[in-house]
Amino acid sequence: MRQGWRERAGVRDGLIADLYGSVLSPGNVPGVIARINRFLDCDGVHMVGWDETRNEVLMSMVSGNHIQGAETAYLTHYQFIDPRRKMGLQSPTGIVVACHDQLDDRYVSGSEFYQDFLIPHGPRYVAGGNIFREQGQNVHVAFNHLVGRNRFEGEKREALGGLMVHLARWMKLMVRADGLREAAAGSQAAVDALAQGVVFLDDQGRVLHANPSAIRLLGDQMGRVNLGLSGSPDGSVVNAHARAVALTRRPHSLTIRRRGKALTLTLSPLPRAPRSGTHGLGKLVGSLGGDEGFHHRASVVLTVPEPVGTNREAVAGLARQWALTPAEEALLRSLAVGTSPAEHAEGRGVKISTVRSQVRALLEKSGHPNLRALIGALGG
Repeated sequence: MRQGWRERAGVRDGLIADLYGSVLSPGNVPGVIARINRFLDCDGVHMVGWDETRNEVLMSMVSGNHIQGAETAYLTHYQFIDPRRKMGLQSPTGIVVACHDQLDDRYVSGSEFYQDFLIPHGPRYVAGGNIFREQGQNVHVAFNHLVGRNRFEGEKREALGGLMVHLARWMKLMVRADGLREAAAGSQAAVDALAQGVVFLDDQGRVLHANPSAIRLLGDQMGRVNLGLSGSPDGSVVNAHARAVALTRRPHSLTIRRRGKALTLTLSPLPRAPRSGTHGLGKLVGSLGGDEGFHHRASVVLTVPEPVGTNREAVAGLARQWALTPAEEALLRSLAVGTSPAEHAEGRGVKISTVRSQVRALLEKSGHPNLRALIGALGG
């Protein structure tokens, strides 16, 4: 019989910090859960999620050698008769419940789930509960004690209760981060349609992808080392900032000048995307399919808004006044921020001859004699 559990000073805070840190590094999740299992002196943890409307398993992750072999049997049959599943559905999210709260020895002795599955695989007492509930999706976590060990009571149960609150918050963040990863994986077209400049960088600050707005705002500098920018007022370079953001996972902003106008660049860390199907997180977290595409290698996203002094509403008003087409309005916006017709053509992926035709249309509709006069009227 093991001695009564006592919390080791200073361990819990580090575990909680690493738990939240794994939101941006999903590959660390199994190790963090295993450490929580050891911290609580349990014999294994099973985290499982369902889509209750479809009765479909969304994720399953097991930590602990004692219960590894039980996962397949559970998912193929015993999940459907698991009485703890109903307990989890009825309990509030983030609140610890124990099987012995509702299932006494008499119930256990006549339960197929306990007698044919759980006890033969080792566990007898289980505590945990629901850590995610949203739109018919539920995730439950179960901490196990093997046959011969005591119930979850006293100081250990109190400590588990404190961790359940953080597990619930963590899982919600994991699902949100997964949504961002899927958006990055499947929405390149949407990124390319944004008016704001967006550049995806790897952990060395190298450009993986830039949307047309970024190319329009930064021009031919997109193909240069360090984006061809001299850097921020403190003399540092964009690449160095990108590497720091990738390492520290903290956002950073800097202001540069291009063609006499201020550009505020914001570098933000991207959630690191796990490979498909790893770590038992299944369809709920980390389901990205293949590992192709810039988004799987991107560590940092650089956003580039319109330069300070650019009045988007004024440009939109001129576009309406002059009855410009969408393509002509896009060219007008580029000219307003100092982008040349050639750079605009490159950013939009069209021929320079097409842009020249649009320039002629702009001059005709606006009544300006030449491009210099038009740009001057825009404040450029």
